[in-house]
Amino acid sequence: MKVKTIILMMFFYLPLVAQHKFSISGTIPLQYKEAEIMLSSDNSSFTPVSTKEKKGRFYLSGEIKHGYEPVNLSVKKDNKYLGTFFLFIGAQDMKIDIVKLNKNDGLNNFHFVNVPFVKEQKEYERLTKPSKDSAKAAFNVYYDAKQKHLKTTMQDSLWTIVSDLRKKLLAQKIKFIEAFPNSYVSLYMFNKEIIHGFHSIKVENLKTIYDKLDNDVKQTDLGKSVNEYINKKLSLTVDHILPNFSFSTDKEQHFELSSFSKNKKYVLLCFWGSGCVPCIKKIPTFKLLNEKYESKGLQLISISLDQNIDGWLNSVKKYEMPWLQTLDSPNYIKGNRIQDLLDINYVPQYFLIDDTGKLVYHNEQSNDDDEFSILKKLLETQLQ
Repeated sequence: MKVKTIILMMFFYLPLVAQHKFSISGTIPLQYKEAEIMLSSDNSSFTPVSTKEKKGRFYLSGEIKHGYEPVNLSVKKDNKYLGTFFLFIGAQDMKIDIVKLNKNDGLNNFHFVNVPFVKEQKEYERLTKPSKDSAKAAFNVYYDAKQKHLKTTMQDSLWTIVSDLRKKLLAQKIKFIEAFPNSYVSLYMFNKEIIHGFHSIKVENLKTIYDKLDNDVKQTDLGKSVNEYINKKLSLTVDHILPNFSFSTDKEQHFELSSFSKNKKYVLLCFWGSGCVPCIKKIPTFKLLNEKYESKGLQLISISLDQNIDGWLNSVKKYEMPWLQTLDSPNYIKGNRIQDLLDINYVPQYFLIDDTGKLVYHNEQSNDDDEFSILKKLLETQLQ
């Protein structure tokens, strides 16, 4: 076999993605004899590893795709989890001594050698954990009141407390990012807990927070991914042209979103689900809007995120919505799902597109109330 052929074969058999090796040696108190120590991650590219305690020691090794990997270190004995602790590992040899297992103490009962970002992570926990615990406890009280159908005024008061605690928590997270702009922990927590957490925050403010990070952090794979996500969100804000998509209706009609602006029509996209109580409650409002503005150039399009086609069709029939109806599934949508194009991760949501194809209203961005006062005023002004 020719040398050139051998070299080509070697090239094609090389891994497509570079892997970085890591190892962790550690100790654990003898009271946890034969306990299982495990490393896992939410990242699907990470292969979980585990080992058993032997004479108070343990050893873990494996590979990570990037220079750093967020992982969960868990300890289990007799099929019971004794604790799970979040930390970062690097492509290097590390040492972790577990002095005591107490999940309420976080990483304070661990000794680390050559483990990345421990100082920053402990500071993040110190700064945010009390507010996290308070916000979680308040939300549980609110949720319990809601399940027991207590008075609406009481539910509203409890939700105000939850919102205030979450605002305080958000401020603490931003304070941490400002204090550690060059830390990967800041980027990771920004992505996980602010962008994809429960905080309601405008995309312009996300951009402002992201800009506080150092360039070295922004140039990591995660930093680039976060930047792409924010830019996508910015492209979906008011005054931008929304991405085009093709869809079929329950009556087997076929349309493109862009076709309505070509015909000088306004479009109101209504994202909903048949199991969404707030969505159902708002249907009468949109029936009135349809009756009032359909003849003046408004086209309503309801887009369901239901998983079951029959359930969706039955709901469309039950609630008698006379405007265009489609389901965000491959059976009705050509190409990418609409919820992915427009970053829809909950319902209900409503988008008003003018006769040029530009987004002029989004209930979340426009901070509209439950009566849709802003939307109604906008329609009254634009469609006389």
